Amino acid sequence: MTDFSRRAFLLQSPGLALSAGVAGSYATAADPPEPIQEYSRGGMVYRRLGHSDLYVSLLSFGSHTNAAFKRRDKHGSDLTEKGQALRDRRIAKAFDLGVNMVDTYENAGQWNPMARLVRTRRDKVLVSICRQFPDFVGRNIEAAARLFGHVDLYRIYVGDGPAVSERTLEDWDVMRKAKTAGTVRAIGISTHSERMMLSALEELEGLDYIMFPYNFIHARADYSQFLPTAVKEVIGLIAIKPLAAGSIVKLDPRAHPESKAENPQTQLYRERNRAMLPAVVAKLTRSLNRLPDETLCQAALRFVYARSFITSAMPGMFQEHELTQNYDALKRHVELSQDERAALDAARTLSTVYGQNWLPPHYRWLDERWRV
Repeated sequence: MTDFSRRAFLLQSPGLALSAGVAGSYATAADPPEPIQEYSRGGMVYRRLGHSDLYVSLLSFGSHTNAAFKRRDKHGSDLTEKGQALRDRRIAKAFDLGVNMVDTYENAGQWNPMARLVRTRRDKVLVSICRQFPDFVGRNIEAAARLFGHVDLYRIYVGDGPAVSERTLEDWDVMRKAKTAGTVRAIGISTHSERMMLSALEELEGLDYIMFPYNFIHARADYSQFLPTAVKEVIGLIAIKPLAAGSIVKLDPRAHPESKAENPQTQLYRERNRAMLPAVVAKLTRSLNRLPDETLCQAALRFVYARSFITSAMPGMFQEHELTQNYDALKRHVELSQDERAALDAARTLSTVYGQNWLPPHYRWLDERWRV
């Protein structure tokens, strides 16, 4: 007897099949992959999210908030009045630059502030939601829809493991129903595990997108199974941690003096107080001297922008100069030179030399399964 994935079974079952438009796009393995569609407007690039009707800005706004202004509350955390005002101004400026998607964490106290920000431009902004509490998915979606009118992108986080769990499948069925009802426009997952990504592609019918860590350090043979399959099935790919949780700042001799990683303890290529290889530092510096107004972080972001299979890059942006530099990097992403590629390759080589100590344990998932 032939084994079928859950998605294949549903696609072949008349009473359970997806809508004709979506089902048709997964018709046979022989179907050629569609090139990702994009357009430009006002200096911003917009790429289509998988098979959905959503076009997402190539630079989107991450969900993490500035730790300097965080305060604990009974639901997780929120921001001080000053911190919230700063974040609101950053997001408003991002909208002015053409950014149209903001990831919004409920446990960071950002649902209500975001609802206020988008009230007068709801038709122009894509609100991205991820379940943050051990709550029933249906109830979480309904709460978000009441606040925002509808949810543009809704996802669940799927942890490590050999395959998606029965609980995930149950949650997924609820998400599919919400999408069919029009409460949610696109559904997806976020995960750090390639085998979980592959399982999701196999089992989660109607999957619109996956959020996963992607940055220049791991752009070698990483995701060697996942990426070709996802591209062939036209799944939206949203790159989180495009700057390795901001830790590339530690390597960047031209970084803005106020730039810092999300967590002060996070340092790229850290092994106690061991110095970086001088030859690598010199090579990086020479490359940066060719573009004196550009930082390594900008070059690293342009590397991600230049990957045509990536729908959007979603860095955290806590200060105005970070937003400005990330946007400038987007405008120049098509100019990524061979010399800059060599500089980025040198940084990758250094991460290999340092082995498993390149990141502290709480960010170790960035590297554990991605080495060639």
